[in-house]
Amino acid sequence: MKMRMGRVVVLAAGFALVAGGCSSGAAGGGGSARATPGTSTSAAPKPAVPRQASVKWADRMCQVTKLLATMKKNSAHEVADIADPPEDALIGPDFTAMGYLSEMSSSLDEVAKKVGEVRPLGIAPADRLHDDLAKEIERVHLGVTGLNDPGELADPMDGSADRAERVGRLIASLETPRPGLAAVTAAEPELSAAYRLAPGCAPPKPLPRAADGTNVGACKDGTCEILVKKQTRLVVRGWTLRVSLTEDKATVRNHDADGAVGEISMAAGGRGTFADGNGAEVTIRAVAVNKDGAVLKIRAK
Repeated sequence: MKMRMGRVVVLAAGFALVAGGCSSGAAGGGGSARATPGTSTSAAPKPAVPRQASVKWADRMCQVTKLLATMKKNSAHEVADIADPPEDALIGPDFTAMGYLSEMSSSLDEVAKKVGEVRPLGIAPADRLHDDLAKEIERVHLGVTGLNDPGELADPMDGSADRAERVGRLIASLETPRPGLAAVTAAEPELSAAYRLAPGCAPPKPLPRAADGTNVGACKDGTCEILVKKQTRLVVRGWTLRVSLTEDKATVRNHDADGAVGEISMAAGGRGTFADGNGAEVTIRAVAVNKDGAVLKIRAK
């Protein structure tokens, strides 16, 4: 088998009481009053945040938010597979758990790095959101780092499935602060415009049209382009494939006619090939993958 993976501005004013003095003279005399003028001062308005800085802030915060959402969904899916392995699982749950632990640690490293790259804007609600989110990520990151270290165990796989379950609970407990990013940006005119301009805040593009739609039968002759929205079994000439999905990956497992088993995981644009000893091959390309499914192009020869 061969695989190719592809501030709101606050005006402060000071007020001085008007001090008045009155005197009255003898009858018929004139009176006079004198007042000391009051004075007021105001702080100069704070300069607006440069548009470029606002767009960069929104873009990075959107990236972090999306990464967290994807990580949580993928984590839930993988923990379920460890607890109840698929019938055609290639490796045992302890090996799967070790891979999961490594993946979650790397994902949290990436999220922590990205949130650390977000610079303060000087807009109180925005900076508060960032700081609260950074604290929440640090809480979970520290917990996962501790569970990902088997310590002095002779065999690092000992208890890996149990540790994976505990990491899964930590990941699931990760919550974004409220009010969230959408609410904070909507309430701040500067950020509202920046949010609309930031590439990372754009909604995901819809999946492209698949030539054969969801018709898995089109794959029997060895060539098809199909839309997969859930776990699906495909027959491609002499190959039996099972497709499963996460938020950002399509995983294809192969059972060939001789009973050999293989697995390929692909993000959008990825490609992988299964081959047997007789020179037969089946290649799968992930045209697109998102939360709604995957468009896969498959060709056997």
